[in-house]
Amino acid sequence: MIWRSILVLAILAESTNPQPVLPPPPLPPVAPALPLVHEVGPDEIAFKGILLEKKRHRISFPAMVNQRDGLIEYVLVQENGKTHESLFSTRVLPHDIHVAMLLIGLKEDDKGKSKETAPPSAIDSKYLQSAPKLKGPPVLLSVTWTQGGKSREVPVEDWIFNLQTHHPMTRGWWVYNGSFVENGVFQADEELSIVSVITDPTTLVNNPRSGYDNDQIWQVRTDSVPPMNTPVNINITLVESTPTTKP
Repeated sequence: MIWRSILVLAILAESTNPQPVLPPPPLPPVAPALPLVHEVGPDEIAFKGILLEKKRHRISFPAMVNQRDGLIEYVLVQENGKTHESLFSTRVLPHDIHVAMLLIGLKEDDKGKSKETAPPSAIDSKYLQSAPKLKGPPVLLSVTWTQGGKSREVPVEDWIFNLQTHHPMTRGWWVYNGSFVENGVFQADEELSIVSVITDPTTLVNNPRSGYDNDQIWQVRTDSVPPMNTPVNINITLVESTPTTKP
């Protein structure tokens, strides 16, 4: 029984002479939070996941391919918006895109916006036939993505087909109407729609081409669009002056 006595003595010694408790190691230093708007390069600013290129009057932000076939009414919506009828979706909120556009030089026309009223929750042919053509500064829209290890960029029109003309959507400018406020609510944030191919004053950007009043002619060009959920960047560029030619 000698070993039991030794064990008891060892336990008693441990209890009467406890090991000192070491202090926890110091936490690594916390990197200071970046300011809401900060520079990332020459003439480049980052704002809530949006890259602002001041000299180019252009903003870029991440999105993904949301639809590869069928009719569409929207080019781009926020991921919690009308994704069932949009070519792209993004996590970026409409009001952040609008602030970014203001930071690169967008000039708002508050008089024009004050006359807008929200369309019905489900935009139909009757509304489209009577809806006024929206006005605003011209912008160019393009999409950037990686294919075969190389970066590519095309106008978003290249990925949309017009069933009426049997040709891809014509390249050219879009109207940045900038949505509007109703009852204190910014309507682009209410509907979460950003770029529309049919007349929708709640979106930030609208299509000025013939067919903006027809929700049955715009279709995804399946043969041109990358696979579903492919990461892309959406680029919006302010055009310095209103073009004289139609898009």
